[in-house]
Amino acid sequence: MKCREIIKLLSEYIDREIEKEEREIIEKHIKLCKRCESILHTTEKTIFFSRTLYKNEKIPKKIEKSLFYQIRIRYKK
Repeated sequence: MKCREIIKLLSEYIDREIEKEEREIIEKHIKLCKRCESILHTTEKTIFFSRTLYKNEKIPKKIEKSLFYQIRIRYKK
């Protein structure tokens, strides 16, 4: 799997919404790719802080996608 595909699946990966085989592929890739590892950690922190900030409120999908898009753009090189 290429970085672009990994990045698209990070949200589902974090939420454990993907199949075991795909999860294993992502984990292997992240161990070898510092860029994707960094994006994963940034995404996890963003989700954590967003959930903490809004506690019982669900983050609107539009905002979540926008955040993820901005992270992806930031690390696209």
